[in-house]
Amino acid sequence: MVDLHTHILPHLDDGAFDLETSVRMADLAARSGVFHMAATSHGNYYDYTLEEYRENFERFQAELRDKEIPVKLYSGMEIFMDEKAADLLDLGELLTLNGTRYVLVEFDFEENVEKVYKYVADLQTRRYNIILAHPERYLFVQRDPEFAYFLAEQGCALQVNKGSVLGQFGRRCRNLAEQFLDDGIVSVLASDAHDFEYRTPSMNRLVAYLERRYPKKLIRMWLSENPSRILNGMPILTT
Repeated sequence: MVDLHTHILPHLDDGAFDLETSVRMADLAARSGVFHMAATSHGNYYDYTLEEYRENFERFQAELRDKEIPVKLYSGMEIFMDEKAADLLDLGELLTLNGTRYVLVEFDFEENVEKVYKYVADLQTRRYNIILAHPERYLFVQRDPEFAYFLAEQGCALQVNKGSVLGQFGRRCRNLAEQFLDDGIVSVLASDAHDFEYRTPSMNRLVAYLERRYPKKLIRMWLSENPSRILNGMPILTT
C-alpha cells in the first residue's frame, strides 16, 4: 500500500515529535502492509525552511535504511491554501508530491466556499493537479456536502482520512466519508498519521473495515493504485 498523507518527519510540525517517533510510525506502517509513504508535513503553516525539511527527510531516510524498515519515502507537503500559497508553489518554496504537478492542499475548516473555488481555479490555471485533503472534515463541506461533489466534478481528487472512516473525528465525519466512498467520488484513502498511538499510519483496521463493504478492486484503487499513480505523475483512476 501507498500512504499519500502523513506527518511522519520529526521536528517540523504537529506530527512526529522526534526521530524515534518517526521510526516507530514507519515500523507500524510496514507491519500493516504500507511500504511507500509521502512525508507531507504542513508546508506553510509551521516555521521551518525547505532546507530543514530536506535535512529531516534525508536523516529519516537514512535511519530507515539503518534499521532495515522497508518503507520508501517520497517528498511533499500539505499546503494550507491562502493568498500566497500558489505563488510560493510556483517559486518552488513549497513542495508538490514527489516533484510532480500534484499538490496536496487543505483549507481553513470554516473557509468561504467562494474563496475555496477561487483558490482551486487559480491552481488549475497554473496547471497543478489538486488532491484535496480530508474534505469530510471541513465545516463548509459538512454544511453543504454537494460542494464536495462539485469539486470532484471540477477535477479535484478527494483524499479521505482513515480516522474519519473509523469514526475518530465523530459521526458527521464518518457518515460523510462513507457517503463519499459509496458515491464513488473518493480517489485516495490515507492515514494523515501524526503519531504511533492515536493518529497512526497502521492500515489494519481500515482494510478490515473496507473489506466488509467494498470490492477489492476499489480498495486497491484507493490505497495503492491511485496514490502510486499520483506519486509518479500519472492520471488517476475513477470508479
